[in-house]
Amino acid sequence: MTDTLIVTTESAIRGIVKDAVSEAVQRYERVPELLSTKQMAARLDVNADTVRKWVARDDCPCVRAGRTLRFREAAVIAWLEGRDG
Repeated sequence: MTDTLIVTTESAIRGIVKDAVSEAVQRYERVPELLSTKQMAARLDVNADTVRKWVARDDCPCVRAGRTLRFREAAVIAWLEGRDG
């Protein structure tokens, strides 16, 4: 492999870095926030035990990591809106 010398301006480097950071931020923002059982309960103004019962009885959408539950707020709200009763 040969060494290559690249000559550029400071403003060009700033533009490259700015673009790279912008792309990284956009990828990060696409990942939905996962909420804990307590956080989900607080957002819905219900008890955390209620959220756990929904998961156990009604198949409330969640992400499981062992015994830990995590929730996507939009998925839970859509699930609640689609329930009968």
